Amino acid sequence: MKKIDKKIIQMKKLDVLHCPKCGSTFTVEGKSLKCESGHSYDISKKGTVNFVLGYGEENYNMNMLEARERVIAYGFFNEIIKGVCEEIYAHYLASGKEGETLRILDAGCGDGSHIEMIGRYFTDKGIDTELIGVDLSKDGISIAGRKDNEVLYFVADLARLPFQEHTFDVIVNILSPVNYKDFRRVLKEDGFCVKVIPDSGYLKELRRLYGMPEYKNHEIVAHLREHAKVRSERKIRAIENVEAYADDLLLMTPMLWDREITDPGAKLTKITIDVELFTFGF
Repeated sequence: MKKIDKKIIQMKKLDVLHCPKCGSTFTVEGKSLKCESGHSYDISKKGTVNFVLGYGEENYNMNMLEARERVIAYGFFNEIIKGVCEEIYAHYLASGKEGETLRILDAGCGDGSHIEMIGRYFTDKGIDTELIGVDLSKDGISIAGRKDNEVLYFVADLARLPFQEHTFDVIVNILSPVNYKDFRRVLKEDGFCVKVIPDSGYLKELRRLYGMPEYKNHEIVAHLREHAKVRSERKIRAIENVEAYADDLLLMTPMLWDREITDPGAKLTKITIDVELFTFGF
């Protein structure tokens, strides 16, 4: 079966999409999604859909995103994903929904690797999942669409998510922007979000190498507490050996673009992972 046909079957089965322009429901007609108001979106050969035709995120180019995919494959973000999965699993068990399918949205999924890894974690636990990844980067979703997995990937604006109300058990938001209003709309009433925010030591070796100040997350954390109800929080810290993929790490980090290294002779060997992980609802 072709990938597009497989993904169309999944879209029909999930039946959670709605038109981001008018909010009406979709039907699948051939290889397109059409809403009751006549808006139409083509389904690509990879089974992805672009819901933001005419605009989108162009800062994250294909080279950067492919470098990010390789860095993830090396395991750079493994401790973060492990922490995210553990939080989801703990809250899932506490919810009393054991045996039920877990529907997870990765909001800001990039190349799609993280939601794929999350899916594998829960498959290993014997828990059924329905997985969706969205990102504003069309190149990111193009890379995600190459993957042979059960995840549905869409180009979408986090402020206008193409989903019906109260659709998801979990929303994951890893090192990405957030829209609390639309997250609240598409999250089930008893659902929860898991957000990863950089802490002061995050990539400190890179920041030092490029003469950048220590990262401060106070405003982001204050904004989260203002708009959501925090259920739990934890810190994740690890030191990663990056000698094998230092060039890709530099290429995938937008904050370094157009900046010059303060010590041209320096060599990257180890990088600090330092983040805060918040689980919250509304």
